Order: sequence, then structure tokens, then C-alpha cells
Amino acid sequence: MTTQPTSDGPPSTPRDRGSSIILVLTCLTAVALFATVALSAAVGSLRTADRSTDWNQALSAAEAGVADYLARLNKDDGYWTSVDCTNNALKGPLNGTNTCGWSGTTTPGWLPVPGAPDSTFHYDVDSTSTYSTGAIKLASTGKVGDTTRTVEVRLRRGGFGEFLYYTVYETTDPADERVYGISNATVQNECTRYNWPSLPASQQRPEGRSSGGYGYCTTINFVTGDVINGPMHTNDAFQVTGSPRFKGTTTTSNPGCRASESGPPPITACYVNGGSASPVFERGLAYRAEIELPTSIGDLRQYVVASPKAPVPGCLYTGPTRIKFLPTTGSATPQMQVWSKFSTGTLNPGCGTTGTGSGALGSSTGATVDVPQERLILVEDVPASRTTPTVSTCKTTGGIGDGLPLAGTTGTYPDYDVNLNLAESSCRYGTVYVQGVLKGRTTLAADNNIIVTGNLTYASGRTGTDVLGLIAKNSVRVYHPMKCTARNSSGVCTTWANLAGTMSSGVEVNAAILTLQHSFSVQQYHEGGRLGTLKLYGSFAQRFRGPVGTSSGGTTVTGYLKDYTYDTRLRYAPPPFFLDPVRSGWGQKTFGELTPRY
Repeated sequence: MTTQPTSDGPPSTPRDRGSSIILVLTCLTAVALFATVALSAAVGSLRTADRSTDWNQALSAAEAGVADYLARLNKDDGYWTSVDCTNNALKGPLNGTNTCGWSGTTTPGWLPVPGAPDSTFHYDVDSTSTYSTGAIKLASTGKVGDTTRTVEVRLRRGGFGEFLYYTVYETTDPADERVYGISNATVQNECTRYNWPSLPASQQRPEGRSSGGYGYCTTINFVTGDVINGPMHTNDAFQVTGSPRFKGTTTTSNPGCRASESGPPPITACYVNGGSASPVFERGLAYRAEIELPTSIGDLRQYVVASPKAPVPGCLYTGPTRIKFLPTTGSATPQMQVWSKFSTGTLNPGCGTTGTGSGALGSSTGATVDVPQERLILVEDVPASRTTPTVSTCKTTGGIGDGLPLAGTTGTYPDYDVNLNLAESSCRYGTVYVQGVLKGRTTLAADNNIIVTGNLTYASGRTGTDVLGLIAKNSVRVYHPMKCTARNSSGVCTTWANLAGTMSSGVEVNAAILTLQHSFSVQQYHEGGRLGTLKLYGSFAQRFRGPVGTSSGGTTVTGYLKDYTYDTRLRYAPPPFFLDPVRSGWGQKTFGELTPRY
């Protein structure tokens, strides 16, 4: 008997077997679909990653273009003045007048990034305002595949606007007639040396010698109450008495401050202790290499005569000149009042009319003209070929203009303002007497001195765009007329009196100041008692320390106490035609990204 196998369930049918096949196919389809989606996602991620990589590399290529142009610029300081036809990165429609045959329809040229041949860059240069602002606008575009990115930077040479305070020598100006007499050749030779303690005795300033010194070079101290509200640099070793406060980055070229392999020296090695020194350096004190000051106003004259560099020239005046920047209301055009009695001939348009006629530069009311915006005002010495004026023509009351010299300050020496007896007050020199409220941007330069006769401030205060440059071949001084009222038996003055015009309650100056041969100081700073506080908002660079007062035991006795605050805008937007240090390198000052140009 045969036994049949048994089953746990009912027997299968053909329909059941078909359903199983469908289920299997459905599962396989789902798996295939999932794999397809996953593959697509992976491919998409790769493409996104590629685009992201290209995007980042394009920015790097644009930055490589900036570095390339900077390298060319630092190799040839005048590289920006013409278009280099051999540089394919410049080839294109936006690089202005050129001898290369390039026009507005020229296809942009590209240079490969070194070490990255798939990355290229092209740049466009805008130097239309470089002569006045000192800045070059560079737009650099980086390209990788079809991806491009464009950055825009402003390039400038390192300027004196980097510092609130800059000095070559921390000693009294050898031309200070009160201290050294007139034209003391020995002093002018001996005192134009550094007071670095590490120098051999024979190479130091006389005051810096430990023995056998002559002792006639006078170092000016930073004293208790002095506040330097910004970056400071001196090529010399500076001297401290008491507790002055330095709020910005402070540097010196004193070799004793240079770090060695074992680390930086103690901070006391970086300055000279003039007595009870306990200075406060809020942002430290460190070594920095010497920075060279220009010696003359050089090529500035080309910007006050019609030339390719100055299609709209500034104003050129001759001999002692008085300028008052007038307050401006609302949207009115900023103006200045000018007296320049010794200017002759026809001046540039908008600079006034010479002579004594109504509204002319030599009239009692002077000439009222628009402030030359983004331009230069230059006051030159009287040419040697002219026999007038004499050295004393302008030393009578009102002889310069606007009542200067003031009544009560003139007369027979020594019974009048002693400043008028100094050689620097010759009426044949290009000296400017300035005050007022400036609206706009301009620079005032002088062959001789600039004398600040009253507050010199900005219409927009310290937050707007107003900026003034003061460049003197010799000195910038604060007006302080003095008269001798008593003498001893030897005829030496023992008592002094302030005269009309003395700013005994303090004075404020808003400007970037540059004195090429001498210093920023106060007339007769050593007499007349304490005068308040000299507030400077801006920057100043000088060859020698300019005294603004005297002190005893760290306390101001005569002249002004200093309150100097840095105008940070000067680092990026200096006054028009402001001079830069000799041999300073070009660098990037601002950076931003634009919509891709190509």
C-alpha cells in the first residue's frame, strides 16, 4: 500500500504561483528605482561639489590676480601710469586709453594662476583719481571652468595716515632760534642724529652721550597728562617723564627695542627715562624699521598748473597769504576767503583776481572763492626775480590781510610781537595763515610755514567725509604772539605778555599735518603761562619734535597740554595730493566682492 505525502495547507494553484512572480518583480523594481535615485543623488552631489570647488577656486584665482598686480606695482612704482601691452591680464574692454589697440569690444585676456593651470585671472585698473587720492581701484576676476568671481580692492602705498604721531628725531628742532640762536651750523649737524642708547657715543646726539657730551641737543619729553589717542611711531628713542598715556599701537626704530632669539626685551629698553617714568602703553610698545620722510614738496606744483595730471588745476598763490574757510549752510557750495596781496598776474579759474580792486585778493575784504574740492592749494615763495615785497613790507598792521598782523602786535622791535622779528617771518616767504570750518576735501601746502590762527575744524565734525591736509616745507605752528615787557640790566627779557590773538583757552585743529624739514609746534611755547589744551584730530608727521609747551615735574607750566586723537579715516582716505613716505610699498587697503564681470 502506497502512502501519499501530506501538506500543512491547501494545495497551490497556478493563480497563486503568478501572484508570487508579481511580488518578486515589484520588489526588484523598487530596488532598482531606489538604486537609480541613490545614483542620481550621488551624481548630483558630485556636480554640486564640483561647482562648490570651482566657486571657491575662482575666488582664489581672483585674489591671485590682486597679488600679481601688486607684485608688478611694487617692482615698478609707476606701473599704474600706463597700460602694459605685454600683460595679457590687462587686455580687455575696460582699461582705458592705451597704445595696445584694445577697445571697448576687445575680448578679455586671462593669465593662468601659477601652479593651477585650470584657474585664470583678468583684472581691470581704474587710476583716474590716483594722482589726487593716491589710491588705485583694481577689479580682479578669477575663472575656473565656467565659474567666475570678481573682487574689487583699493591699493595704496603705506602713508603717514597710518599714524596719529610720527617723528624722525625726538629732539628740539635745530632751527629753533630761541634755543640755539640763528643758523647754528654745529647744532644742525650734531642734533640730526638718533638718541639710540645702543649707538657708539660718537654717533649719538650729544645729549645721549654718557660722558664728554656737549649737552646742547634738547630732547622733548612726553609728560603726565599727555594722551596719544592713536598709533604712534618715531625713528628715534623717545623720552618719558611721569605718566603719559599711549592709547594706540606704539612703535620705535630704537634697536634696543628689537626682539632677539630669546624674545622681546623689557619694555623699559624701548624708551628713555627722563625721570620718574611710568608710561601706560595700552596696545604695547614694539620695534619697527625706520620710515623715511620726504625732504621737499617736490612735484606738487604740477597740480596747480594745467597739465595732464591736473586737467582742473588747484590754486597757486604767492607770498604771505591769509585763508579762512567759511561756515557752510545746508547744501550751499563751500567757500573760503583769501587775502594774497603779493600774488600777481592771472590765476587759475576760481582762485580769485589779483590786485586791490573790490573783491580782489589784495583788497581789504579779500576774495571769496569756492573751496577747490579734491584739489591742492599751494602758496609759494616770492620769486627771486621780483624786487617786491621786501622782507618787512607785510609787518605793519593788516599788512598780510584780514587785519594780520593784528593791531597791538606791531611797532618798533622789541616792543611788538617777537615772532615778527624771526627770519621765518620774512614777507618774501610763502607762508599761510589759516583758520575756519572746512566742508569738503582739500590740501593746503606752503613753501615756508603754515600758521594756525584759530580753530580749524570740520563742518561735519568727526563723523563725516571732510578732510584737510596741511603740508609745510618747514613748519606748521599754532599762532601765539608775545611781547617783552621787562628786561634785566643786560637787556635780556625777563617778563613776557600774551598779545591779541593768543588762544588762551585752547585750540582745536582737524587736519592731517606734514612738516618736511621741521616740526608741528606753538610759537613762543616757552612763555606766557599755561594756555589750555591743544586738541588735534587727525595725524601729524614731522622731522623734529615740535614743543607746544614746557613742564616741570611732569606738569605743564607754559603753552599747551596735548590731546591728540587719531582720525582713522586717514588710513584709507587721505587728503588729496598728500605725500607718502619715501620708498613705501603698495598694499591692499580695502576688499569687497562684486557681481562677476565676465
